[in-house]
Amino acid sequence: MGEVSIPDESFWKAQSLVLNSELDAARQLLEDRFLAGESSQQEQMLLAQVWLSTRQTSQARNLLASLRESSPPAMARQARVMLDELDIDSGRTQAALEDLNHLPKLLEDPVARLIRARALLALARYPQAEKAFRNILSATGGGERVHHHAAVLLAETFLRQDKIAECLEALVQFLDNTPESDLWTEAFGLLYEALQKEPSTTLPPNAALRWITEGNSTQRQAIQVKPSMQEFQGHAMLLLSRWLLSQKRIMEGVGLLEAMIQVYPDHSQGAEAMRLALETYGSLKVDGRVTTLANQWRLRYGGGQSAMVDFVTGGTAYTRREFNQAATLFQAAANVAATLAERRSSLYNAGVAALRAGETALYQSILGQLEIVSAGAPDAVTTEDAAADLELDDALDKASRNEASASAELRSFIQKHAGHRRLAEAHLALAETLLAQIPTEFVAIETALRTASALPGLTEPQRQQIAIVRLWALDKQGQLKAVTAAGSEFLKTWPEAVQAPGVRMKIADAYYRLENFASARTEFELVAQENADSPFAETALYFAGMAAISTMSDEGREAAINRWQELAERGGPLSIPARQQQALAKRRAGQESEALNLLDSLLTEKNLPEDMRRSLICERAEILMLIGKTDTSQLDKAVTALRDLIRESNLNYLWSARAGYTLAAVLNAAGRNVEALEACYDVVQASGFTGPANPAEYRWFYRAGFFGIELLEASKQWDAAALLAEKISLSTGERANEAKELATRIRLEHFLWDAGQ
Repeated sequence: MGEVSIPDESFWKAQSLVLNSELDAARQLLEDRFLAGESSQQEQMLLAQVWLSTRQTSQARNLLASLRESSPPAMARQARVMLDELDIDSGRTQAALEDLNHLPKLLEDPVARLIRARALLALARYPQAEKAFRNILSATGGGERVHHHAAVLLAETFLRQDKIAECLEALVQFLDNTPESDLWTEAFGLLYEALQKEPSTTLPPNAALRWITEGNSTQRQAIQVKPSMQEFQGHAMLLLSRWLLSQKRIMEGVGLLEAMIQVYPDHSQGAEAMRLALETYGSLKVDGRVTTLANQWRLRYGGGQSAMVDFVTGGTAYTRREFNQAATLFQAAANVAATLAERRSSLYNAGVAALRAGETALYQSILGQLEIVSAGAPDAVTTEDAAADLELDDALDKASRNEASASAELRSFIQKHAGHRRLAEAHLALAETLLAQIPTEFVAIETALRTASALPGLTEPQRQQIAIVRLWALDKQGQLKAVTAAGSEFLKTWPEAVQAPGVRMKIADAYYRLENFASARTEFELVAQENADSPFAETALYFAGMAAISTMSDEGREAAINRWQELAERGGPLSIPARQQQALAKRRAGQESEALNLLDSLLTEKNLPEDMRRSLICERAEILMLIGKTDTSQLDKAVTALRDLIRESNLNYLWSARAGYTLAAVLNAAGRNVEALEACYDVVQASGFTGPANPAEYRWFYRAGFFGIELLEASKQWDAAALLAEKISLSTGERANEAKELATRIRLEHFLWDAGQ
């Protein structure tokens, strides 16, 4: 029988890879055909979609622009709508709306109508947006995904118009009737935001308690319980926890957080629940529980996310007046912070702690990076208001020392001295004090800022400070798009302000967290270029590199490497992280020898953090294995380094498992399969090992275990392979069932039966 020819075979193969979430393989296949000039327009459209999924926005935009001009009408229309959505995401909303308004047969295209409604919402044209979303929901076309987005965005439209009752009703209807949705996080976030609009009068919906215990109405009616039900219940539990904390029902709120952490350890919002619990216990000075949760956090999420832990434990040390230790912990949090907002908050607290500890030199070195400070206070005068001045000064001193009574004393001053010449200073200090509290009273903060703004005689620095505090409040609420808008307005009004570099950094940080990496890169580079001598310059260069490489383009990677090289040459505190990022980038680019040289150089540095040193050793071994494909002597070097690491006396299971699996992979590459199998067994059957304790440990446990099974099957040791698979199936991780099915398959295929069967 002859070979069957499948029309558009490459497209369907790539489409299959996309559906199986194998985006890198799909991208490689489509890119190869595109660069060879062999791809159809259908393949090019799929490639643009894959590029968007992998954040290669610039490449996707260029390809879509080409398809818009040269494709058949239907495909050109699809490219046009996708370009309009890209414009909305990058802030060119008005242009996108105008283009969509001229789109032929708009009413017949549910996706285009949804994007147009999004544009109306982004432009604050709320009545028009509301009508557009309602029309989408009342129509039958578009599918479930379009309807889910329209439902959540309609609720947001109500919220932006302060239609709280309608917002709550829309969200409850959506949440109670969706058995599964990837928009639950956004919907529950909007629900909490709506509850905070009128916190004294708005209660959580009656359904919230039912959601925690039974799931939503659709889930309760299902014949079989799906994993998504637990995800939903965890969201509901977090919502009620946050609301209780906002109502100052602290013990109830933290108790519910503890329950969520224990019952749903793998929940998508588990890190947020643990963060809230840590911050709450820290504010209550429950040091023992802070320490326990901090250790649990590190085990569950690894050392890479320890910034928040160090921040909270630093706060605990500060309240005990251990200022030197607090400054050290806050600095540690700043050094490993994942975002600029975290870094600045940590540096601010480190500066305050350093000042309280009498470390003047340290305080001066980070003073320029602090933004939430008193600004423009008028000179003291000797008048009959001297007693009131002393009262305010005392309250301001307590606020500066984070004393719990500060907000109450500032409010008392404002009430008693309504006409005082320093009233604006008091309102500003109150807003700043409330911003630092947990839970945060955002409504009260905005009230204080509005009152201060309306007072006569404000100085320009005070107006700037009002805008700065409002910016920080928006950032703390996670309103990132509002941060970029408010920050841009600040720079337009006060382009030469002392705080301007810091504001631009906050805008850049917001874009980065919104994954608008092109805009983030532009803002970071502007800070580095225009404020080269500011304390922000090196941080801006580092994150300009992070933003550039996140665009997933060759140009972005090269730009990132250049930014990090500049940092490395400066020799500042970010030089080592920059060099590590350079090595990772060069490895991705296939420049293994250069990456190896960078890692070797880093490993000669003194006082490297232990986790960083171990990570560098494993990364170095992986690169040696790649080079070993053409130079087998490099494999022996990798084996030696990994065995030295495994022999370290204080090595925890996470690092012994990672090193053990990497050792097995290197030995297998060297053709030493018996030793590779022993390395796998060493990971799975480690002495004194009671099983993986967190997702990071499970990752390496499973990789070593399944690799061991693969080696046993390759050597036709069927019984041993089945036994190893059965051992792995006894674990409680997500791949236990996979191991059980594998053991059954091996026994059935090779007629392996226990004696009693």
